[in-house]
Amino acid sequence: MPLSIDAPRFPTTIAVQSLTQQAFAAFGSVIENPSPNIIPSATLQHVPEGAVRANQGSALKFPDVSKLLDLYSSAPSKTASRACMSMFVCAPRLLQASRDDPHLAYFPVEILERHPFTTQTFIPLGLSHSTGDADADADSRYLVIVAPSREPSRHDQRFPVPAPDASTDAQGRLPGRGLPDLTALEAFVATGSQAVTYGAGTWHAPMVVVGGSPVSFVVVQYANGVGIEDCQEVTWDAGKVKVSVPKIEGNSSSRRSKL
Repeated sequence: MPLSIDAPRFPTTIAVQSLTQQAFAAFGSVIENPSPNIIPSATLQHVPEGAVRANQGSALKFPDVSKLLDLYSSAPSKTASRACMSMFVCAPRLLQASRDDPHLAYFPVEILERHPFTTQTFIPLGLSHSTGDADADADSRYLVIVAPSREPSRHDQRFPVPAPDASTDAQGRLPGRGLPDLTALEAFVATGSQAVTYGAGTWHAPMVVVGGSPVSFVVVQYANGVGIEDCQEVTWDAGKVKVSVPKIEGNSSSRRSKL
């Protein structure tokens, strides 16, 4: 059952920003082709930094593009974890129309979750590279909504977290206790050529797809089947936190939602 927490004192609206590794570094990692303009070839003279030739020269391999982390050995239950690969088919979320700007809509954020003992990677399938293409599904995209943790308090004592001496994640920090800081929420819009890994213990919204069509994701993480160790959730009063979403002119979902 989610833990109810205090909402911000004043209503908060967060503008989305483009998803880049630099902007997202505090929360996890962004997975995308670092050299999209290079076509792999056996005759390729200059291999991009960090890449190696593969498949008889017909491919470039970029090793370790995102760190997978399993901290369940320090979970209180001592229940063994296993690697999991799931499919999430995510329908577009309903957006609220803006009364002041016809080019904006709003997604209300009312719940955040975290996975304290594991990273979690979302890999979109069949989503266009650009949100501006002319095909029917080009207006479909997904939002990555995250928040840093506050200092630990008595309010989050029931949430188990990794031991202080557990291995650090890709950013060199330890996941730990602390409720999400809703005043420091950040929101990113991803393209179809990007996957995202939430660092262990990172507070994030459940997947938010916006646009005209559902988006399928392959999700990779560890789990041990102990609910409070696999996933922790918090909720707050509705209407206090929302993300502004720029509208793509002429898209089908905007017409259906009267945005």
